Amino acid sequence: MSRKAKSDEEKRADLIIKYRNLKVESKEPEDQQITYHLSRGDETFILQVLLDQKTIGIGFVRELKDLVVEAEATKGILVGGGKYTYSAKANAPKLKVELIPPSLPTFDLFEHQYVSPAELVSEEGKQALLEKYHSELFQFPWITVNDPVAIILGAEPGDVIKINLESQTAGLSVSYRYVV
Repeated sequence: MSRKAKSDEEKRADLIIKYRNLKVESKEPEDQQITYHLSRGDETFILQVLLDQKTIGIGFVRELKDLVVEAEATKGILVGGGKYTYSAKANAPKLKVELIPPSLPTFDLFEHQYVSPAELVSEEGKQALLEKYHSELFQFPWITVNDPVAIILGAEPGDVIKINLESQTAGLSVSYRYVV
């Protein structure tokens, strides 16, 4: 019995599930798409993987939004290998749908020797940072929300990412990035 290799879209979805600490409740493969029902704590998510789509329009975004509303989920995540239309990009945030860009690498970034382990800082952790460094969050070095590390972790503007830098000479050092 031969096993079909995973598509690039499925590899991206696997990375998002892994690094956002999402639990797969169900996986529903269809003809040219796979729908995941995911959870993390009290939140639920619908992740939809579109296979072999050259252009992803507003219709796909609305379809996912309807699934999110029907399942009473927190938000939807759309992973596709094609280009998103202007209308899809413009309306997705209003419809509580996150669009994962096709430019996101399909390999595990954090296994690369030049990419340090990273994680999102909790709200309590952000307050502790403010007190410890006597500063405002925007004064920390910035990372854009479009950075592959921020996308994989699910960071949104205003979040803080903690990066654990390992060096042969300095040992372990920690740095923080403010997501813009």
